[in-house]
Amino acid sequence: MPIWVDLLASVAASLSRMIAAYVVSVILALTVGSLMAKNRTVERILLPVLDVLQSIPILGFFPAALVFFVTYLPGGIGVEAASVFLIVTSLVWNMIFGVYSSVKSLDPQFEDMAKVYGFGHAARFFYIYTPASRNSLVANSLVSWAGGWFFLTSAEVISLGSAEYRLRGLGSFILDNFNAGNLIGFYLGVAALLTVIVATYILVWNPAASIVLGRSLPGVVRSYEAIHLLVASLWSRLTEATIRIEKRFLESRILLASAKWLALLAVACVLVQALLAAWGLLSGSVFAKVVSVLVELPLSLARVALVVVFSFATSLLVAYFSYRSRVFSAAMTLGGELLASIPAIVWWPLLAGIALGSRLGSYAVSFIVFLQGSFWYLYFNILVYGLGSIRKDFEELAKVYRFGARHFFRYIFVPSLLPSVAAGALSAWGGAWNASVVAEYVEVAGRTIDLGGVGALLNRLTVSGDTLGLTLSALMLSLVIVAVNKTLWSRFFNYIEGRYAGE
Repeated sequence: MPIWVDLLASVAASLSRMIAAYVVSVILALTVGSLMAKNRTVERILLPVLDVLQSIPILGFFPAALVFFVTYLPGGIGVEAASVFLIVTSLVWNMIFGVYSSVKSLDPQFEDMAKVYGFGHAARFFYIYTPASRNSLVANSLVSWAGGWFFLTSAEVISLGSAEYRLRGLGSFILDNFNAGNLIGFYLGVAALLTVIVATYILVWNPAASIVLGRSLPGVVRSYEAIHLLVASLWSRLTEATIRIEKRFLESRILLASAKWLALLAVACVLVQALLAAWGLLSGSVFAKVVSVLVELPLSLARVALVVVFSFATSLLVAYFSYRSRVFSAAMTLGGELLASIPAIVWWPLLAGIALGSRLGSYAVSFIVFLQGSFWYLYFNILVYGLGSIRKDFEELAKVYRFGARHFFRYIFVPSLLPSVAAGALSAWGGAWNASVVAEYVEVAGRTIDLGGVGALLNRLTVSGDTLGLTLSALMLSLVIVAVNKTLWSRFFNYIEGRYAGE
């Protein structure tokens, strides 16, 4: 097969998976997010569960992907479904929380009006909760889309021990050509990847942000309007069909009772699976596996802390110059969108000469990969959302009192950005932990680079096929992350809210 045909097929395959994963993520975000916001029981159950799930690196979902999709679905369908599922795990979490916060903050009068006009659950979902979540979905899509590309390669090459499933796609195309020594194919793949990423932002996400969020970003508005009309038409038909089905469904008591019993049966099956998994954990060498995680944890923790601090300082500096120049802001936003979407694993072959040259070179490339998974959460929160929160009356006061650049930066610029900094830092913290699985361990050009840490440990367990160890280690890491979130980050949020809310 000619290389250009293989390349086009790989582009089409990867882009199709990304679109499918995004559509699934939007549906999950709207349903789960609105359900949590409006049902206290569901909220109490799902909030801590989602807090843990969003902290699990993509390798931690490999056993679930292999068991639930590859095992129970036929042939290529199961592998494709597993790949889309893995991409969803890198897209969906911040979208769910965005919808949850949007619906949670709705004025109670909307619910009162829904009761007056006799709106059912479907009508409330489509006519109230979805429109209320639009801005949040668009804002989170900018970062989520980049996050999906970042872990694309890991989702196209699914391996656990001796079992390996390699799908055609841009990520696998780039790695296969590099490992085969075909540098022309490698660079063509990287160029195609960058072209697709830039095109999607210019044609879809930037125009969406410009229209919906009121941010001036480089993009083709007409292309977005055409896509918007198509999606709006499909969404309108889905709305009508869903409301019609709900009415017929509620009219039949037999169907309603059957649905309740099916839901209870599904919950029971999940509980049985959880109990069996817990029994398997208890019967294994749990203590040794827990100790191995605790031994590797400090090394990864130091790297993550360094990356978050560096990301904060750099993002703040770029934001200040972007605030002073619109041209600089547009260039930095588009450049950030491009770099943020480059899959992590591409950096290793791209910088293989540095990484394989010395141990110091390996650490340098590892730091870049860590930044890829963490930096952009702070960057976009500050640059896209934070700059819009600087109040005009503060700017006018600074001019009246002739604030110098240093005083303006310290007393107005930084305090105005702190809410965005807090949100971005929390996401950057989780992103850095997720990036550890591709930053601390990699096989490139026939050589293995193992820099130690929890990410490297998860990779070693994956290669050896230790499903129990992989699951337990991912869970342990998630519990540590959640514990820090509930202590350090919650106090930081309370401080920001108490000192700067309403100012």
